[in-house]
Amino acid sequence: MNRRQVIAASLAATTLATAARAQAYPDKPIRIVVPNPPGGSADYVARFFQVPLQRLLGQGVAIANVVGGGTSIGNRQVRDAAPDGHTVLAVHQALLTAATLKVMDFGPEAFAQVAQVATEYVAVVVNRKAPYQTLPSFLDAARSGELKAGVQIGAINHFLFLSLGDKTGVKFRFVNTGGGGPTRTALAGGHVDCAFLTVNEAKPLVDSGDLTILALFAPQRLASWPNLATAREQGTDLLLNLNYWWWMPRATPRDRVDRFAEALRAGMDDAEVKNKLAEFNIVPAFLKGAELEAEISRQYEAMKQLAQRNNVTAG
Repeated sequence: MNRRQVIAASLAATTLATAARAQAYPDKPIRIVVPNPPGGSADYVARFFQVPLQRLLGQGVAIANVVGGGTSIGNRQVRDAAPDGHTVLAVHQALLTAATLKVMDFGPEAFAQVAQVATEYVAVVVNRKAPYQTLPSFLDAARSGELKAGVQIGAINHFLFLSLGDKTGVKFRFVNTGGGGPTRTALAGGHVDCAFLTVNEAKPLVDSGDLTILALFAPQRLASWPNLATAREQGTDLLLNLNYWWWMPRATPRDRVDRFAEALRAGMDDAEVKNKLAEFNIVPAFLKGAELEAEISRQYEAMKQLAQRNNVTAG
């Protein structure tokens, strides 16, 4: 066998070995860690994909809500897991905000980026009894610097208000109410003046007459809610959203990362997933590879600059 034949045989063997590893994965159940409480946005998106992933990958898929430390406990569990593709993290930009404020001593660089599956735009919500029921009148009232915004300090809802303030020049008094559920309750009870919520989080209390959505920070109105005006229509050209990202431990073999990513892509064609995303007003938006890496890097850098401009630090 000459040198060229030896090289060809070696390449063929490597290709076959890679294919065999890909076919063998997964060879045991997959654990998806959601570092947020049950019923939150990252949790329900992960659960939308649970059944399709089981069918497409041929293994059981379990969702584990690992709460605490501003998402750092769940994030750390995945970072430290065996890099074999059987432990996956499902989280939105909370990973970036926790890293920006050094709530944890690592950031997105500690993971293999798998894929983005969707985007969900958020809205500013106030009590129905508030004297401001449009975005312009709300911003006018906020210029006093006295409006109380319900947030989890250092979390994504905190950064959403920082983004709004950065764009409009207004300042808010931040009250540490927590995530979407507790914040919604505090707003309905009149303990805070405003909150950023997803439409899905806000809708029950809007329907009951307790809350008003002032503006959706999306490119266009929702087909399911055509009377809900966007911020752009009301003079504030700002888009704010949650991106639903999936991650694995950094050293996970690329073929396993890609196999899981392609299962997510295929899962987006599942009729039930499509229906659930539409029902929750979530926009399918698949990214992987270089596109995903560029988007995460862009957002991470923007968050670090935003925190610096507003002198925001952990604790």
